[in-house]
Amino acid sequence: MNICRVRTPRGVRAVLTYWYKKRRYRPVLGHNLTVDQEREEALKLIAAIHAHHTRPSGEATQSPTFSEFIPAYMQYLRTKRVADLDRNETALRLHLVPHFGPKRLPEIRLADGLSYIDQRRQQKAADGTIERECAVLGALLNWAVECEVLDRNRLRRLPVPEYQKRERLAEAWELQKLRAAASPEVWRMITIALQTGLRETKIIESHREWLVGRGDGLWLVPTPGRSRHKRVPKAIPLNGLAEEAFMGTVPRIGGRFFERWKDANSFKHRWDTTCKRAGVHDLHFHDLRHTFATWLMQAGVDYVIVEKLLGHRLPGTGELYVHDWDGQLREAATRLEAFTEAKLREETGVQVPLEVPPSYVEPSPSRISAGNVVPRDRIELSTPAFSEQTEVRKINDFRFPSSISL
Repeated sequence: MNICRVRTPRGVRAVLTYWYKKRRYRPVLGHNLTVDQEREEALKLIAAIHAHHTRPSGEATQSPTFSEFIPAYMQYLRTKRVADLDRNETALRLHLVPHFGPKRLPEIRLADGLSYIDQRRQQKAADGTIERECAVLGALLNWAVECEVLDRNRLRRLPVPEYQKRERLAEAWELQKLRAAASPEVWRMITIALQTGLRETKIIESHREWLVGRGDGLWLVPTPGRSRHKRVPKAIPLNGLAEEAFMGTVPRIGGRFFERWKDANSFKHRWDTTCKRAGVHDLHFHDLRHTFATWLMQAGVDYVIVEKLLGHRLPGTGELYVHDWDGQLREAATRLEAFTEAKLREETGVQVPLEVPPSYVEPSPSRISAGNVVPRDRIELSTPAFSEQTEVRKINDFRFPSSISL
């Protein structure tokens, strides 16, 4: 038992903190009470608490289950105006409810959290994904404690996996192979990511009405980010490469530029297929955003301008007082365009066939010329490619070069 005294406009308020059967009670004893009065009121309330627990089981109020408490938690998030509400709903519906749903909140133990992490790892979920799901779980349990539905969060010491920040960049030779293997729309997505630093979700959402013509060229004015962690610039200058990638080859009156994909999840399959065709391993589309920032620094762009183009908040109070960045942002976009063209022209020593993706080409001995290579998806078991007559050259097919006379 503990009595806490708090000064309020009505005077000194006495609050009792009492734990009974793993539940916490914090009733108000009164205002401006003496020590004896506080003790008397506390004894009355403790007796009432004990009497409440001695009632028949049918009359006692049971704690809600994990599933039953979710509507109250989602209402709290909507009232708080959480921007990334869809991610919380997805984590709860697809992963947390199937595991914790029927359990009552006081019955959730540390062992349940450990088994959930093991289960998600067996499902090949990334550590970053598990970390975000555990964050949603912890926030829900903490809110249950604030609502006095739960006495304490028993998963507070859950060993949550820590996400290792990626430092992967797209190399010049990888981009050359991706350009050879990608469809025109996928390569447009790659080019926009390299020239604007936008995330794939924002690129897919990009609309024709977001383009604004100014005196120095086209600017992209995207919608705000989904959360305070995924900020985007208010306006992004488009250089020649970005403008060509947005417009494409088909005239467009309005609507989204990439209507083929609904969201980032629908684009993920196409990205994985393109990387597999190109022979590029362990490259995420978000790594192009890292490449964008690194290329800006290598092109001599100031660090503050890079932060503005990424949409990050500047340190200190400079964000509140410094305005009119347009000229410097446009100069950075122009530098990046020249740097990108030089990178894509860079000699890497990797020979990439332009007509057939590398993963579609059948490996052949060095004595066979590249012109005799047969695409793998065009080979049939009945073709001469699998017979001994493949290496036999017919005399009638032989032709002397035109420069040699008989």
